[in-house]
Amino acid sequence: MLTLTDDEHNRATEFVQEFSDHTLSGRSLGFTCIYRSHDFPDTRMVLKLTGAVQDYALKIDTMSPTSGRLQKEFALLTTLSRYFEQNESGRVIQPIYLSPGHNFFVTEFISRPTAAEFIHNSQDDDQVAQIYRRAGAWLHDLHGFQPAIEYAFRPRWMTLSIHELLNAVPQEIVAQSQAMADVLTETAQHLKGIVEARVFSHGDFHGQNLIVGQGEMIGLDFTEASEKLAVYDIVDFLKSDVFRDAPASEIDRSGIIKANKAMFMRKYRHPIHLDILDFCMCARLLKDWLALWQIGHICSPYEEDRRHRLGIRLQAAFQHW
Repeated sequence: MLTLTDDEHNRATEFVQEFSDHTLSGRSLGFTCIYRSHDFPDTRMVLKLTGAVQDYALKIDTMSPTSGRLQKEFALLTTLSRYFEQNESGRVIQPIYLSPGHNFFVTEFISRPTAAEFIHNSQDDDQVAQIYRRAGAWLHDLHGFQPAIEYAFRPRWMTLSIHELLNAVPQEIVAQSQAMADVLTETAQHLKGIVEARVFSHGDFHGQNLIVGQGEMIGLDFTEASEKLAVYDIVDFLKSDVFRDAPASEIDRSGIIKANKAMFMRKYRHPIHLDILDFCMCARLLKDWLALWQIGHICSPYEEDRRHRLGIRLQAAFQHW
């Protein structure tokens, strides 16, 4: 449970009461704060509402009346709920109430683990492989929400950002990563202009935004949804694979465990240029690693572990380039 200030608690109490009055005939609901945005801690948070029959999630963004952020997400959840109605193995979190003031909305609360929890913590490699398979199936369905558009791949922004990060890391890290950056820069020239699929994308498809239900996968948090290359959602999900332990012989040129990547792609059947996927995956891992080595950045214990794991994966991956 996260701590709320007095003002935040008072505001949350008003929001909870509004929802209860409009939807539950004023029945009493307890609440706790379960999430606070790292980048927008004063304006964005999520409450868990505890009721006698059902629990709910109340998502707050006090800037949404101006930005339209929550209104757009609620409307999208409503549309996607209808789209997934006939899907027995995948859906999205069910929207319930949008405040007329647009400061918050309410969805169902599902007390189930996320895909990230399995990937980070499970000791069963076969179980984790099935999480990847089910995640690939869910993303395949989402990417079919609207027709794909052909789009020429433009990788320059990735290589530019890598070189910018290289300018602010210790010299020993530059020595370790410069050759990797050079390989990716050269590869980018060969991949530039290849036609790929631009699709309706989740936009923030990491494992914490996919709940593992009983026989179904449930997507949530669509605030970053937009049209993008399909490969970017795949990269966002697969990057958490660094938390799985595996010998270098089981890592392919993307930096991902071969078996887990294959399981994800088994049910994701939209056409993907695999060289572009491997390039984007490696570029993302290198960017994440360099970001954690920025001079002046103090790593938390979690970040130190992640930085160590990223370094190991990159060394294994670039043996194949």
